[in-house]
Amino acid sequence: MNPQDIQKAFEDRQNAVHQLRDLADETRGSELTAEQQATFDAQNDAIDRLDETIKTGLRSLKRDQDAAVALDEFRSYGDLTIVPDSAKVDGKVDEDEMFRQLANGEIRSYESFASENRDLTKGTDSAGGYTVATTMYDRIVQKLEDSSAILNSGVTILRTDRGEDITVPKTTTTTAAALVAEAAAVAESDPVFNSVTLGAYKYGVLVQASSELMKDSSFNISNFLADQGGVALGKAIAADIAAGSGSSRPKGLMNATTSFGTSASATTITAANILEVLYTMPQQYKNADTKWFASPGAERLIRSLQDSTNQYIWQPGMQAGIPDQLFGHDFITDGFIDAPTSGKKALGFCHAPSFFVRFAGGVNVESSTDYAFANDLVTLRFLMRMDCNGIDDNGLGRLTQA
Repeated sequence: MNPQDIQKAFEDRQNAVHQLRDLADETRGSELTAEQQATFDAQNDAIDRLDETIKTGLRSLKRDQDAAVALDEFRSYGDLTIVPDSAKVDGKVDEDEMFRQLANGEIRSYESFASENRDLTKGTDSAGGYTVATTMYDRIVQKLEDSSAILNSGVTILRTDRGEDITVPKTTTTTAAALVAEAAAVAESDPVFNSVTLGAYKYGVLVQASSELMKDSSFNISNFLADQGGVALGKAIAADIAAGSGSSRPKGLMNATTSFGTSASATTITAANILEVLYTMPQQYKNADTKWFASPGAERLIRSLQDSTNQYIWQPGMQAGIPDQLFGHDFITDGFIDAPTSGKKALGFCHAPSFFVRFAGGVNVESSTDYAFANDLVTLRFLMRMDCNGIDDNGLGRLTQA
């Protein structure tokens, strides 16, 4: 969650509070009608959700601030990074200056991490908000989040400085208790554990720009190139987060699921199919963290379902900022999930925190003036490392297309 999201949450909360005050003024001295009571309850629920969003966002900002302090302390032990003093302003890295030095060949590479400075500005509500000293990492991660709906759904995200393997315990079978008669032996029931190893698969792209463009100080080249590299990296990583095979690449969400049912045909999804998946999910996982994940094609099939009077069964929510829900659970559409065809996994029902996405290090940016020397082009290479997998088989389910 970035500061702009938190600012919007503050603004949405203020709007909800104003609407409640208007409702109170309108109904002062009289009983609420059923419609007014429903509006009152919905606005209070929205405020509660926004309060939680704001708290989560502020905790994230505090974590980033603590990481920045730790990084500054690390750098104080000696010249352990390649960031030159000329690229620092008040002790912080100026990435536009880093790009100028890349273009001029003064440095050949650097690694970009998340913003080290995030401050809340003072002033009126309309003029106030968050200001962020964004980095290349921030811009590319934003592009990645734009590409991957799954990444924004509440999955567990791990960020590590380096790329060594991480072993995460995985639950395959839970402990089961049973009724015990008087003086009878208590049966043993141990949970079955496995483990998942999260590595650091490398994603990369080359972006070229003319030397004139790189050296033009009046043009914000870092934003432009971050968008180019970010979109490319974002699409490649988002595709594997959704549907990576797990063979010499990350295992995506849909391939980490267990089949909870099979459709009647390769290209159909019926209401009965959806109910089968819903009620196969263990009850303990049916909470706000468990969501539907579908491809656009699967969403189209579900929205097209009609009853005997030709009325659409699924009536999506109309409240701005509130995700559509299917049987009381958020519905997430991700363009990288498979279309509903034979053997594919087009609809999932997953406990989002049971899916882990690991990012290793920052974004490595390197330049070369030799690669396209004849064309007077500067070649930039963007590298980022990631892995993902499920860590609880019980909470990750899907419908398998016949």
